[in-house]
Amino acid sequence: MVAGLCKLEFFLPETHSLKEKRMILRSLKEKTSQKFKVSVAEVGHQDLWQRAEIGFSVVGSDRRLVGSLIEQVIQFLEELDLGQMTQRSMEIIDF
Repeated sequence: MVAGLCKLEFFLPETHSLKEKRMILRSLKEKTSQKFKVSVAEVGHQDLWQRAEIGFSVVGSDRRLVGSLIEQVIQFLEELDLGQMTQRSMEIIDF
């Protein structure tokens, strides 16, 4: 079994409140999990309205496929053009 974990940080210059940020992130999480069948969560910066930290995980049997799916999700999130992706970290673990 192979598990892939990814954490992304975004700067969201167009949001003006926590409520607006949460609406955007809710939509992002739903679209991402429906399209790619991955688990997605807001994992940090919950109290900052112009910053977001998103984490997602992928489980599979092939390391290349897990890595490829992570890259596809990252590309999808970048194309949504929410804001500027400021950091990204990824780890693939063999169990």
